[in-house]
Amino acid sequence: MLEIKNNSWPIKQLSAMAEKSTVRFDYPIQRAGGQWDLLQQSYLIHTAGSSYPIPPVYAVSYLEKNSDSDKDVQIRYILDGKQRLTTLFSFIKDEWALDKMTPEITIEDETFEVAGKLFSELDDMLQLIILSRNITVYTMEGAYATEEEIEDLFFRMNNGKALTQQQKSKAKMGVSWAKRFDELSKHPLITDFAAFSKTQISGEKHITAIMQAMMMLDEFYDYKNVSEKEIAEYGSTFKDDQNNKEFLFERVKDGIEYLHKVAEEKEKVLMRKVHFPMLVLTAIEAIDKNHTVYEFRNWMKKFKEEFAKKEENVVKLYDLETNYVEYTGKGTTDRHKADGRLKEMKRHMEAYMLRHKETDEDDASYGI
Repeated sequence: MLEIKNNSWPIKQLSAMAEKSTVRFDYPIQRAGGQWDLLQQSYLIHTAGSSYPIPPVYAVSYLEKNSDSDKDVQIRYILDGKQRLTTLFSFIKDEWALDKMTPEITIEDETFEVAGKLFSELDDMLQLIILSRNITVYTMEGAYATEEEIEDLFFRMNNGKALTQQQKSKAKMGVSWAKRFDELSKHPLITDFAAFSKTQISGEKHITAIMQAMMMLDEFYDYKNVSEKEIAEYGSTFKDDQNNKEFLFERVKDGIEYLHKVAEEKEKVLMRKVHFPMLVLTAIEAIDKNHTVYEFRNWMKKFKEEFAKKEENVVKLYDLETNYVEYTGKGTTDRHKADGRLKEMKRHMEAYMLRHKETDEDDASYGI
């Protein structure tokens, strides 16, 4: 039988535990931070300063070596409660001020104005109340729990604010795969050169884009479209298709590594979410055909020039014009449009390479 223990700690102590990394928020299937807006965050602070109960937090714990003392230390990875805890911790550090719509807090017939204030601007008594509020933490010992039990607890607890399709996908694929996608999503190509917005990163759309590239590369998966729901369903096939998925993941990783060598500055067009999977798959094609980074970089410049014309051309196999725009706009998640974008991007690259390979090699030899 699954054993879950519970402890109760004041907010101040939990914050100190997070500072020491004995409470952590980076468990692989955990959703990214920043899910709440300012008013939602402010109401949590209002709750902490009032007599309303704060919902409990759920965690999975492991004994891990302390880097300083080399002793085993219990580390709690938060499964449910990340938004609550990170909101509380950041507020008591004065990292943000309460929303101007935050109601007053009344304690024993005394009313406190809190709207628009930082933690340090609150009344001293109210600060003390917030810091001393206890939060119950239910902890599952990871050494005695299976991945399936941990994932099941995650699903059961995350039923307040609905999980996004991508967050569901991470849980379906399992801890090991979720960890690998998290690591790849932090690749410099994505953090420094791709054009994912802060909102997209918060919603883990960059991971969705990586998974889309992998799904479109998968010959054994007949995807209906490239919607987030379909990509989430694809995540459920990972556990029973380990060898194939391992191969595909490494191929996509190779494509990302190749593009990192290609990139010289932030790419605001072809590395947007809608185009990113196509560019990764086209990079894989370039690797297979031994096209150099220099050649691929020059092709990207030409392709962007043609794409920017936004013309719906009738193109032949070796034309350097492109009808890529036909596969963008409304309905970009349709399989017809996704496959069309990929096919046209690859076609255009090969047309360019056929015409310019010798010229590019001559230029490169002279350092041009």
